[in-house]
Amino acid sequence: MKIITTTYENPDLDGYGSAMAYAEFLCAHGKNTEAYIWGTPHLEVQWLIDTFKLPKAEGPTKDTTAEVILLDASSPGDLPKPIQAKQVTEIIDHRKIYDIDAFPNATSQIELVGASATLVAERFKKANLEPSKKSALFLYGAILSNTKNFTGISTDRDREMADWLKQIAKAPDDLARQMFIAKSDLSGNKLREMMFGDLKTIVIEGKTFAIGQIEIIGVDELLEKRREEIMSFLNEIQKNENADYTFVNFKDLKKASSEILCVDEETSELLKDLPDLKFRKHIIAWIQEKLKKNDPSGSQSR
Repeated sequence: MKIITTTYENPDLDGYGSAMAYAEFLCAHGKNTEAYIWGTPHLEVQWLIDTFKLPKAEGPTKDTTAEVILLDASSPGDLPKPIQAKQVTEIIDHRKIYDIDAFPNATSQIELVGASATLVAERFKKANLEPSKKSALFLYGAILSNTKNFTGISTDRDREMADWLKQIAKAPDDLARQMFIAKSDLSGNKLREMMFGDLKTIVIEGKTFAIGQIEIIGVDELLEKRREEIMSFLNEIQKNENADYTFVNFKDLKKASSEILCVDEETSELLKDLPDLKFRKHIIAWIQEKLKKNDPSGSQSR
């Protein structure tokens, strides 16, 4: 039976690179595997592919009989639309909030490291198998991206795998800087594409949240010039997703700072006590805990 490795739609480099490299890993073990991707990958994915002449993933496909392995994702809402939860036989992810019970046929490895790419790299290392230079670049770039070049959430395991992969990939010392510059170009329609492409819609304690996160260099300049445009996008997202709360977290990769823009006062009220959480998965966990405590601002409905 054919195996598909994939991730959520419109993936970042961690999801894309992990799917590509894990397909290679399984092929090395004699399994008929291909990576399939749905949607438009983030800018840094395309930059890495173009700069280093890396292979692109297949996809999408309507094959509902293939065995599916899900990477950097672990809830039904993360599945590309043609994929059914019963097709998923394995999950590799690194997030705190997940829903393994929704996948009746899947085994899982969910560990709180900086990137799913770290877990995939460890599979290669444990098997005494060296990834190809191309897969090493995907995995190394993914670790740098997800950990914000080790200024964000990271572990010793991430650093160990990054050091190993860098040597195999023969990656330049300033790869992180180059990637961050490339993903910071949101000129023209790229800003809209990023906001809508990176959108995550999730139900937390019965409320629908539409949450975006944009990680670039130069957040202050972007907001100064295009705040009104961003707010119009937030209103459009709120309507399209029929969301109770909508916001986007702008993370500045150079300053290691964040600014959150909310669609309305109700969303602002919900998030008014939010601590300095710079990453979307941590914001989601904080919201979940707040709503569980029946905070008055979290129990209102639209």
